[in-house]
Amino acid sequence: MKSVAIVGAGIGGLSSAARLARMGYKVDVYEKNECAGGKASEKRSKTSAGTFRWDCGPSLVTMPHILRDLFSFCGEQLEEHLVLKPLDPACRYFWTDGTVIDEDETLWKHPDVLAYLEYAKGLYETSAPLYLEKAPRDWWKNLAQGLFSNIQHLPKFIPTQSLAGLNRSFLGDPYICQIFDRFATYNGSSPFKTLSTFSIIPYIESTFGAWYPQGGVARIPCEIEKLARKEGATFHFNTEITDLCNLNADITLCNGDIITAYRTWLPECSTGKDIAEYDLSSSGYVMLLAVKKKFERLLHHNIFFSDHYGREFDDLFNNRSLPSEPTIYIAVTSKSAPGGDAPEGCENWFVMVNSPAAIPFHTEDYDEVIFRRLEKFGIHLTQNDILDREIITPADFSKRHNAWQGSLYGWASHSVPTALFRPSMQHPYRQDLYFTGGTTHPGGGIPLALLSGKIASEIIREDFPV
Repeated sequence: MKSVAIVGAGIGGLSSAARLARMGYKVDVYEKNECAGGKASEKRSKTSAGTFRWDCGPSLVTMPHILRDLFSFCGEQLEEHLVLKPLDPACRYFWTDGTVIDEDETLWKHPDVLAYLEYAKGLYETSAPLYLEKAPRDWWKNLAQGLFSNIQHLPKFIPTQSLAGLNRSFLGDPYICQIFDRFATYNGSSPFKTLSTFSIIPYIESTFGAWYPQGGVARIPCEIEKLARKEGATFHFNTEITDLCNLNADITLCNGDIITAYRTWLPECSTGKDIAEYDLSSSGYVMLLAVKKKFERLLHHNIFFSDHYGREFDDLFNNRSLPSEPTIYIAVTSKSAPGGDAPEGCENWFVMVNSPAAIPFHTEDYDEVIFRRLEKFGIHLTQNDILDREIITPADFSKRHNAWQGSLYGWASHSVPTALFRPSMQHPYRQDLYFTGGTTHPGGGIPLALLSGKIASEIIREDFPV
């Protein structure tokens, strides 16, 4: 048997572990933390009112067929391990003038939105089989195979405008336009800089829906870990690897942040360029709040928009500072898990504001900025309403997940190289060293990390057949 050492038990590493073990490789997974999941982790807190639970990273799943494909590959049925519930509406959006819009069928069937989604459909149907689901090293081969059937959509990939520019060309309603601008933040980018090709993100959400696993998002890595163990993979937790060049295995697959890997874990290796030369994606300032009251206006997912959205992204990517008037995201998973994630009469708030990737970083008293901002939307929260609070900063993401400068997705997608040609899944000089996860191809988020693990395992099988 050929041996594979996987460094990191995030979603990409877990996906690879299950697949490679199924293929017949001897798989060992090394994880610096105490459990699998990477950023898809959870936190619990016991208070005087009872126990609260939070998802500490993503709080929804799109493209569930990709998760289903992983379990099917290993001879299992997803539904026997995870119960996915649809979120409808997927999100509720608020503005300070009192406007509220739900992300539901009414939004998706707006005439301007229907035209937009039809445009984005061509992008998705071209990019999914040729790019998202294939190894980048086969780019030209993939393009040639699908050239005839998708040739009419190829001009859409020419970077002539930003995502924000495309949105304004289709969407006449400024509120809907701002909703669609926000989808750039799904990979930590600015809508005013990222490519218009990222219009596929709202298309994916409208087509495949937003889903929530019963028991929380952390159930996903938990079940994939069980799947990998069943196939024969071995896990080593609380084991940090800091040198990728000297592992005792035929093949090494790194599921850590690829920028951190090249800058600190490859002392004898080089990419030939500075992998950190591009814009970094945003990070986050997070509060986990145990709230001893209920807010009926809130859904599972909620967005409170800045009145000056462009200025917010100037702060993030040009001034590298916390926004003075932030857009605030609040996830309340207890809305979808009554009695499970918060005690009766309480709510578990995951509050996140986009922040720049920068360490050290001054965050003192920023929670008060957020509370004062929420008051403009009629959301009044006092210190007496909070039973417990934990703050997570870019420095914490760096420490726990080895995220470079606290960046959540590696490169921001602000150029053709960073959007379409993310860091390679294979080291240019070491043919036995591969990469997977949200900072390499095809990108961040649970579905793409699952695809990254699938692609990495297929490349390894091609290069080192069992």
